[in-house]
Parts: sequence; structure tokens; C-alpha cells
Amino acid sequence: MRQILQAIARRLGLKTPDGKSATDDRLRLLPEGGPLPPLPPPPAGPCARAGIVIVSYFGLPYLRQCLESVLQRTVWPDFRVVVVDNGSDDVTLDYLRAAAAREPRLKVVFNGKNLGFAAANNIALRLLDDCETLALLNNDTVVPPEWLGKLVRYAAQPDLGLVGPVTNWTGNEARIDAGYSTLAGMERFARDYGAAHAGRIFDISVLAMYCVAFRREVFARTGELDEAYGVGMFEDVDYAEGVRKLGLRVVCCEEIFVHHYGMASFSKFDPAEYQRIFERNRDYFAEKWGHPWVPFKARRQT
Repeated sequence: MRQILQAIARRLGLKTPDGKSATDDRLRLLPEGGPLPPLPPPPAGPCARAGIVIVSYFGLPYLRQCLESVLQRTVWPDFRVVVVDNGSDDVTLDYLRAAAAREPRLKVVFNGKNLGFAAANNIALRLLDDCETLALLNNDTVVPPEWLGKLVRYAAQPDLGLVGPVTNWTGNEARIDAGYSTLAGMERFARDYGAAHAGRIFDISVLAMYCVAFRREVFARTGELDEAYGVGMFEDVDYAEGVRKLGLRVVCCEEIFVHHYGMASFSKFDPAEYQRIFERNRDYFAEKWGHPWVPFKARRQT
């Protein structure tokens, strides 16, 4: 696991100030750190229903923290969650069964094997046909209270095709410096950073699908995620290409922050297998779209 994460960190240029890999600290689960901030009030008036898709593949500690943040801390009043499990261990499956039994907003689909990231997301997206806004969320994320409402609001703008947040960890300009070490600190950071950057968006080449949202009509026009990418990688690059072909924008919303541990699922692969998948999917993307993949660039931090 450590070898893979360090290799990815080197590729993306993610280092600590002393030049060492930052992955070990990044993957440490955030403790609560005291009482969580009071929840803000839900929005007034009617709210469009949102559907949230989470693909599960091992990583129970991350998955539990993710689901608890979605179900217990999200203030948007009308949403459903579909978790699609890609063949996790028994302890993860038991947790998901118990969670679905006590939570009416949650549905779990058990694949019994790893069908891949795209196929699992497509299964859930077909089930959320009564939702106006669709959000894909990795199982190694933690969300603050207002994340979903803000995504719904931005996704509703007719010129925007894909919208996503800034985060503490990703490979491109959506990554920002984030100074917190607890869940309570993350929520305060998300609130304060969002208030300081309200209304700010910028076009971005790719929104990594750790958290991305779009209108149902965008999904209908773009189509399902391309399952030819197999277990994963490059679906996000591919989908951004498809959305822009419709004349719609792919934007990062500075007002929205989501915590992302990063690479919790791919840590199951050995380095050689990870590299083989990366190269195969990179080449498939280039053949499909008629141009090579352009490596991501991090924003210049100030």
C-alpha cells in the first residue's frame, strides 16, 4: 500500500515541506476533535431531490466516516443514497446491511465482485431516476453540512455540466492547502473557506470523481460512465470530455470543500498492477478521443 501511494504522490508532486511523501499523514483517520459545530438551518422552500452514489470496495473505516457525514451532517433535506459494493469483505458487508436496515434514505447493492468503478456507478445512477441532481462521492471522503445544497445550486445553472468542490487532496487545481487535523476542524475550515470564496468558480480540465455533481439531463445527454476503463482510472477525464462536447462547462466551485483521503481503494493493488491499469486506460482514452491525455497540474499555492 505504501509503495503505491508514494508512487502516486511522486507522480502528482504531493510532498511535505521536507520532501517526504505526505501519504501516511493524509491517510490517518480524522478524529472528531471535540463537539462538531452546530448544524446550519436547512434551506427554506422547496428543494430538488438529490441522489448520491457511493462505490464501496473495502476500506470500512473510511466508508463508515463517509456515510456518517452524509447521513448525519448533510443539511439538504431531500436526498437518497445508493451504495454499490464491489465485493468487499464480510465485515464491510455486515456494516452496510445494518446501515441500510436503520436508514430509509440508504439503499445498498451488493455486486459480490469488483465490477469496476464505472459499472458500479452506472448501477446506482439507473436507480436514482427520481433525482434532479446526481452526485458521485468516493467512499474515502468526508463532507461538511452544506456540501450538497451548494452542489445542487451550482449544478442547476444551465451552462454548467459538471461541478465539483475544492479539496485537501487531488492531482490538479482543485487541491488547496487545508489546515485542520480533526473532523470538527474540517467543518469549520469548510465553512470559513466557503464564506471567503462565495460564488467563485473556475473552469477546470477534469473534476476527479471523488466528488462531482450534474443535472439529470446532463447525464441523459452525456450517457453512462464508460465501463471499458475496467476497475478504474480515467473515467473522470473521459466524462469531462463528453460533457464539454455538449457545449457545457466543467467547473470547480471554490465555495465548496470536501475532505478526501485519496486512493483508499487502489491501495489494494500492487504497484505493478496499478501501473499496468494506468497505462492501459491512458492509451484507451487517447485512442477514443483522438488526443493524448495531458497530465494534471496542481494550482500554484500562495
